[in-house]
Amino acid sequence: MPPRLDAEHLRIDLSVADLLDTALLRHIGFGNRGGYERLWLGQAIHSHYQEGALEHDPSYRREVVLVFEFEHRGWQVRLQGRLDGLRKGSDGALVVEEIKSVRRGGQLSATQREIYERQALLYAWMLHRQHNHGGESETPVDIAAELVLIEIGSDEVVREPLKPDFENLEAQVKRRLNQILRTFEGERQAGFKRRAAGETLRFPYREMRPGQEAIVAAVDGAVERGEHLLVQATTGIGKTVAALYPAVRRALLAEKKVYVLTAKTLQQDMATAVLKLLNSSNDFKAMRLRAKSKMCANDEILCHEEYCRFAKDYFAKLESTQLVPRLLAERATLDPEAIYAAAKQAEACPFEVSLDLEHKVQVTVCDYNYAFDPYVALGAFAAEADLSDTILVIDEIHNLVERGRGYWSPELDAAAARAAAEAMRMGREPVHQQIEDLCLELALLIERTVHSALEEGPPGQQAMEAALPEDALWQLRPRFDAAFIDYLEFQRQTKSFRPDDPFVGLYFDVLRFLNGLLAADAAFSRCVEMRGGEARLRIFCRDPSRFLGGVLNRAHSVIGLSATLSPTAFYRDLLGFDASRTTSLEIPNPFPVENRRVVVDSTVTTTWKERPLHVARIAERLGAFTDAVPGNCLALFPSYDFLAQVGELLKPRTKRVLVQRRADNDAGREAILETLRTALLGDVLLLAVAGGVFAEGVDYPGEMLRAVAVVGPCLPGISLEIELLKTYYQERFERGFEYSFVVPGMTRVVQAAGRLIRSPTDVGVIALFDRRFLQPPYRDHLPADWLEAGGAAALVGDPSLVARDFFSACDRPAAGVTPRVAALSVEDER
Repeated sequence: MPPRLDAEHLRIDLSVADLLDTALLRHIGFGNRGGYERLWLGQAIHSHYQEGALEHDPSYRREVVLVFEFEHRGWQVRLQGRLDGLRKGSDGALVVEEIKSVRRGGQLSATQREIYERQALLYAWMLHRQHNHGGESETPVDIAAELVLIEIGSDEVVREPLKPDFENLEAQVKRRLNQILRTFEGERQAGFKRRAAGETLRFPYREMRPGQEAIVAAVDGAVERGEHLLVQATTGIGKTVAALYPAVRRALLAEKKVYVLTAKTLQQDMATAVLKLLNSSNDFKAMRLRAKSKMCANDEILCHEEYCRFAKDYFAKLESTQLVPRLLAERATLDPEAIYAAAKQAEACPFEVSLDLEHKVQVTVCDYNYAFDPYVALGAFAAEADLSDTILVIDEIHNLVERGRGYWSPELDAAAARAAAEAMRMGREPVHQQIEDLCLELALLIERTVHSALEEGPPGQQAMEAALPEDALWQLRPRFDAAFIDYLEFQRQTKSFRPDDPFVGLYFDVLRFLNGLLAADAAFSRCVEMRGGEARLRIFCRDPSRFLGGVLNRAHSVIGLSATLSPTAFYRDLLGFDASRTTSLEIPNPFPVENRRVVVDSTVTTTWKERPLHVARIAERLGAFTDAVPGNCLALFPSYDFLAQVGELLKPRTKRVLVQRRADNDAGREAILETLRTALLGDVLLLAVAGGVFAEGVDYPGEMLRAVAVVGPCLPGISLEIELLKTYYQERFERGFEYSFVVPGMTRVVQAAGRLIRSPTDVGVIALFDRRFLQPPYRDHLPADWLEAGGAAALVGDPSLVARDFFSACDRPAAGVTPRVAALSVEDER
């Protein structure tokens, strides 16, 4: 993160890295940006050395966070950093350790040595000022520093003492601060222009739709006051533009940054399109950040200067081509395609160029991962990062609860350990044998743990909560670190790196699992499972609110958007929002009630017990319904298995049937959408899964779609995780079944229906095929505007007849509108 300067309060927040000469930093190398070398080798070497130091030296401390505040030219400076190690020397002095790895027989370059020495000495200066000038100690404390050089692949440690000159170091710090202040003054002038742009920024359309004005006012007030706001509004109302307009405007006025976080690619497309409309005068800079795997210009994703020409001499290429400032000057909104093309032409890593640009823009559109995934998050969202100048606009925020669980629910798979062992068996060097034995030991540990636990449980059970072999796993950690270091060094020497290396993947699985053990509290469950005949250990996060809230509540303001945020308190609490800072807004459906019909088919059900008796009838009723629709239809099912069961019996007379497959990639999905766009006769029926790419976050404009069928309340399948959630929600909210099964199921139903009515001129039929839609608690989660005066009972009917009558009426000249239809079918109760 770059230094943060608050001119109003004359405050500077910066890191030790910010005090280093940026010209020197450019020569360290690509790997030290957080790529291959730093991420893989650094973790293992540091950890291996630090574990040994903790064991043999009672005074040793690792990863020590230092915070030092002082005044400079009227500015209050807050300097923060994390030193590798701190110990007491034999003479009683506090010794700062800067740990670095060196190649076998290799040496640090002069530039690398200079930078590493400066880092260590700056930490020493901070400690010196804290202990000897900050009142922490009555007697002077001697402070020393040293480089700790560790040869890769061995335990040899070389200590190089450094001699701190504290007066000279303080002068260096002041010179660097003066440089930062000069740069800030230039950026401040640019900020004045952005604030002026904020004063003149206007809504990008001639008029607002019904409901948008209320959203704009609520978002504007929340951002101004530094509050969080949860907005529930029907699909098609224009929530994105209504939220982004005031959020961006306030950000420009107050020099804040906006992150637009989405769960799906199509939602990113929509947000980027809105930003281009808002930024037609090039008043601010925005960009879309694409996943690293899709921005790699190399055939194999190996972030290493020796194996990727796009990583080699990266900083020199940026400096010679001026790629980053050139892209910023050329475009107001930077698309991934433009970044990729320009970076590839300059032979610079496109993803790293994206990260460099991200620091410079005012608005970034990206996936949830870049804010909340602890292993992928941008530096701006690091645990210690200050987000007080950050505004988050989170689309379809109901999806973030499940995503958050996934971030903190690591697994260890015996099959993955055996696959890594098998891969090593092909090698003939001692390192391969060492790793093969280690992987097999891990696989056996997992398998013994799982089999032993399941044998003591109920007969036939395949998953359960159980004690995990935590001590044994921690004892394996140093051996994995040592083996990993040896393996990477062997690969470097033999030029044998390969993508998707089974042992590399396993190593990081082990690290994530151990980190999960450290994080686990009462909101976690430790589990064993047999899946597909393979044993695995799991840590399941039932409640991610501690982690999600740790990000959300550091932000200046968070705007959460969704068509389905009911019950609001449920989502607010599981997302971790501070209740005292959080308000909610629900916008009534503004579209004319007469433009749609809601019907419930009570003759079918899809409960687990009754499903086999109703599959044929569901296929018959669904086929009749789609035949009654004069256009393309979308039928959504609770699972691929149920889709297949109904699909085998489905015999529509007038429709070509397309089917979503589990293995469909982006190209396959786009091909299906293109078929819907170009089907001139409207004769396509697409079978897909609820909650998937065709059911949420995708728009079907104009005549592209005229019917949606969702088969069932779309309850989650029975699993250990769902049962654990049911118990947890019962204990916390006293609504276990409703919150674990009904809420996520009915959320999918409402999201699916939202594909239909997206403007005041759209019309259609919403048909719910299951008698359970007439009963609580399912009935309680139907949108209020779906219910007529007679309540849910008044919705009963035959969807095919309702559709035929409705379209017949719409086809009359007096209707004057284009008909569209949604049919929602049924699923199962456990």
